Amino acid sequence: MTQTSFRGAVIFSFLICFGLDSSALAQTGGRSAFEFLKISPFSRAVGMGEAYSAVGDDVAAIQYNPAGLASVLNNELDFTYLSLYQGVNFESVAVAVPLDTQLPGIGGVVAANVNIVQGGSFQRTDDLGNPNGTFTTGDDIVTLAYAKSFGMVQLGASGKFIQQQIDTVTNTLFAADAGVVVTPSFPGMRVGLSIKNIGAQDNNDYDLPMILDAAISYRRYEIFTYQDDGAISVETDFPIHPIEDQVGMRVGAEYNFKWVGSRATLRMGYKFLDQNLSGTGFTVGAGYSLDLDGAVVFLDYAFAPEDIFGVSNRLSLSTKF
Repeated sequence: MTQTSFRGAVIFSFLICFGLDSSALAQTGGRSAFEFLKISPFSRAVGMGEAYSAVGDDVAAIQYNPAGLASVLNNELDFTYLSLYQGVNFESVAVAVPLDTQLPGIGGVVAANVNIVQGGSFQRTDDLGNPNGTFTTGDDIVTLAYAKSFGMVQLGASGKFIQQQIDTVTNTLFAADAGVVVTPSFPGMRVGLSIKNIGAQDNNDYDLPMILDAAISYRRYEIFTYQDDGAISVETDFPIHPIEDQVGMRVGAEYNFKWVGSRATLRMGYKFLDQNLSGTGFTVGAGYSLDLDGAVVFLDYAFAPEDIFGVSNRLSLSTKF
């Protein structure tokens, strides 16, 4: 089996196993190469339909709008596990650390996120269809970010190292995100603007879409009682360098009810992700948090019926300390 035909067979097998089509390898023609980038590890954001560029005020902002990291007041650590079909596993760890105490002259918040997709082992065959060992697949994303507040304005930026590996074939990309969040004098309102995948266009083999996200969110406290609050968020994508959809929109909401040392949360969202704004999925989520003598532990769940790899259930465990 020649090297060219071997690579073609490997890539074809990978695409079949992951439910993608061959256009994922083209710069144009419908899909970007790194489809796994669409998998979000953060259950809170997914439960809100990923309308998160404005409302995001925790470590999950590293994926949606790095400027939102400036709202992080305590150390945060997030673990997520996601089991997809065909034995594909997705694992994520994210951390955010405010610098105001350690480096008061610099301040701001630093964050890091590592996402790993493990595709498992697959049967390799020769040109005649005979078994010829196995091969493995895997994808990795490493993101580093920094954000800082300047009065009512929060600014943030992140850099991403992206690697996709299929047996001996490896592809890598570098990209950057940048964003701003404005908290106007109107209580509870946040306006977010971010640009994603800067510098990942016009590559020799692979492209990522460059997208401008514009979002607005509003949170109200004491809706029914003095112990509850809720938020709604609306977000629109404007492609600068389009590859897939020409426009996208997401809406989401969450409701929190608190009592002594605990909080329960319900979330829902909806995605509109093509130029006709036809619906692509209703998401729901729930969460529970518990204050353990200064360290708050969060358990969040999200169900996404139309995720990039089909129906998915996410479970995230995070803490603030």
